[in-house]
Amino acid sequence: MKFLITLIVIAAVALPLSVAYVLGQPEKIEKRPAACAKAMKSIGWKLPARLDEEACTEIDSSIYETAWTGTFHMPRADVRDWLVSLPFHRGGPPALSQETDFNTFSFVPPSAGRIDSVEVSVKWRGEAGAVITFKTYNG
Repeated sequence: MKFLITLIVIAAVALPLSVAYVLGQPEKIEKRPAACAKAMKSIGWKLPARLDEEACTEIDSSIYETAWTGTFHMPRADVRDWLVSLPFHRGGPPALSQETDFNTFSFVPPSAGRIDSVEVSVKWRGEAGAVITFKTYNG
């Protein structure tokens, strides 16, 4: 009987201490370069057919699903068709403004649950180009 009471007391003390230790651990975040095609695939999207100067980052977290950020350049003439091809834009098809230098759109990707939303920004680069930046948000 004493053995059982000792086990219960140890469990009663050890369990809360273990939970407090786990919850008190800082979030670990690791960022590493990644292929933009891998990022797009995880979102459920495809890269535009014509692009250059791509640079993407995979962000691993001890708390959340993998997140992504990235930038690539593409022809200005291809931007609208690529944006319209992306599923699950909030608020209907993206309406690009040619007058402003910067356009930002929010999407709920088909991978919802792993990635909650994606913010896509378009910055015009001269008459012929555009710089696309994206960020995923989780949790």
